[in-house]
Amino acid sequence: MIQAVSCLIATGGGLGAAHAQDANYPSRPIQLVVGYGAGGGTDMCFRALAATASQKLGQSIVVENKPGGGSSLSIGYISRQKPDGYNIAALSTGAVLSPYLVPSIDYDVMKDLTPIAMVAQYQVGLLVRADSPLKSLDDIIKLAKEKPGKVAFSTAGVGTPQHLTMEKLGDEVGVQWTHVPYKSGVEASMALLRGDVDIMAQTAEWVPYVRDGRLRLLNVFTEQRMQGFENAPTLVEAGYDIVAPSILGLVGPKGLEPDVVSKIDAAFKAAIDTPEFRKCTDQFGLKTDYKNADEFTQYIQNTIDTWAPVIKNLDVS
Repeated sequence: MIQAVSCLIATGGGLGAAHAQDANYPSRPIQLVVGYGAGGGTDMCFRALAATASQKLGQSIVVENKPGGGSSLSIGYISRQKPDGYNIAALSTGAVLSPYLVPSIDYDVMKDLTPIAMVAQYQVGLLVRADSPLKSLDDIIKLAKEKPGKVAFSTAGVGTPQHLTMEKLGDEVGVQWTHVPYKSGVEASMALLRGDVDIMAQTAEWVPYVRDGRLRLLNVFTEQRMQGFENAPTLVEAGYDIVAPSILGLVGPKGLEPDVVSKIDAAFKAAIDTPEFRKCTDQFGLKTDYKNADEFTQYIQNTIDTWAPVIKNLDVS
């Protein structure tokens, strides 16, 4: 009996310490891992968010880039960290869907992570160089049919929304093109500008290159035409019932305490409504879309439910 009471006291003390720790959170700098290279839209916009969120939390947020695998490397890393709120990560669509593409990826998004908040959606476009003879999606499809496997397109990685959308489009129209993945949207854009690839399907790191006339936007993969680029039709308008999946949010390892989640959520929600973040979304063509932890969890699950069966039916490599 004495032993049982001692256990209860010990347990209660442990819970009390945990709550006290939550109340003092954060008491040291927080690491925010971004799964794409420096200078891209994900990196730059999370840096803008982190600058304001750190002020709200009273501790610095240090952004660390861990690019690779369509951001799956960064999420694999964060899933193995201690769930104390000092290691969080940007979650994008590629990291959600990559496990259905690459069997060696050893995390489960729904089981190994704690969703914190969604902050925005990527807006994806199909582009060519300004001097390209390809003037439309029909031109690209025609060339791909004439030269199977010879039309190359760049993206920021395997499993990204743009990669999957191109594979689905190719499957629907009966063409085969070659995917050339890079570690960031900036690298994918540079590849197109150099002429290393024929076309690019990419989130809107391309905005400045379209605005300065070096690239030409042909189509967007969004539900509606993109603000500021209304001349580019959606794939749906072009006759293909395809909209790219789109997630950009914040997660931590499984087991984050609700109070910690709430504090991080509140800080980043406040950071969304700032001139710095709005400037970044305009520069990189992101669409602000806030969802709290519960809404974000459901949104992730819906994305998996919609796209996992599609991936199984695609010849994606």
